[in-house]
Amino acid sequence: MTTSKEPFDETAKAFYRHLFKTWGVEVETEREVFSHARTIDLVVSLSEADRDKLRDTVFAHFKSLNALELKGINDPLTLAEHNRILMRAWALGAIPKSVSTEHQEEDNNESVPLPNQMTVTIVCVMRPDKILTQLRNELKFKRIEAGIYHCKEVLEKWIICPSELALVPKNYPLLPLARGKRLEKFISLCVREGLNDYLRLILDIGLATSPEAYWRKILEVKQMRPMIREDTWPIIDQFFREMPEAIGKLPTFQEALADSLKQGKQQGIQQGKKIGEQQGALHNEHRLVLRQLQRRFNQVPKGIVQQIEATSDLEQLDQWLVQIITAKELEEIKRLFQS
Repeated sequence: MTTSKEPFDETAKAFYRHLFKTWGVEVETEREVFSHARTIDLVVSLSEADRDKLRDTVFAHFKSLNALELKGINDPLTLAEHNRILMRAWALGAIPKSVSTEHQEEDNNESVPLPNQMTVTIVCVMRPDKILTQLRNELKFKRIEAGIYHCKEVLEKWIICPSELALVPKNYPLLPLARGKRLEKFISLCVREGLNDYLRLILDIGLATSPEAYWRKILEVKQMRPMIREDTWPIIDQFFREMPEAIGKLPTFQEALADSLKQGKQQGIQQGKKIGEQQGALHNEHRLVLRQLQRRFNQVPKGIVQQIEATSDLEQLDQWLVQIITAKELEEIKRLFQS
């Protein structure tokens, strides 16, 4: 549980609650286990039949009662928080959901699970190096596979680092929380395979987890029209519609955009070898500027389109593209081309 509410926390919990619901599994968010309202992010309850539903997923290790905690980029897993998570998990097994506060001390063996029927899983956007490396011998976490660490005790503990997970189907549910190159690769995979639910989650929390990777990749895929499924375009367009409000969250936006434009020019040069390298780059730049303009604003004056098509200055086209992306309304574009 995070110490204060943040968009990542609420968005991620809502997504994973919905995910378990689609699998037909009982799940709660923010189960309270103490009177001072210390809550577990998600509690997943499974029957034997339910466990079969998760067999081919990253949650295949779940047992009868499972505490799932999500640690965002602003809420890294510390040793103190690790201990508090374990405290809440033990309390989860001590307080039956159906038993009221005044009857909590009554013995109810049918409602209380055994510790070996429970698991604690902590998903960490930021790798907890102290716990996994410095305190490896004390806390006994062992690497099971890339990104997944396990401590085999009576109450089993798991730590999952999405940025280290392999790009395989069973890990897809947690890869939207990855950062850096791993997130870039997963965005490309989502675009190619039309994994729109995961792409939407990346859209919702991408700026909070790995903004540089997200900006760079989403700008790149805008130039991959033949590879993008039609039902994926609305999600990408949504990102660009909301982009001006998000720019302030990313100091390196201009650098990411410049790199993307450079890649676009290189692609244009390669594609235009038959008609000359310069003409190929210019053609690619015209198409990129016009496509972005038409997707951001439904009705574009013909004069503006003609002015763009008549321009042979690549630097000018680059400047226009940046201004088109950051403009909030068409009037700004009209003034730009009148000046």
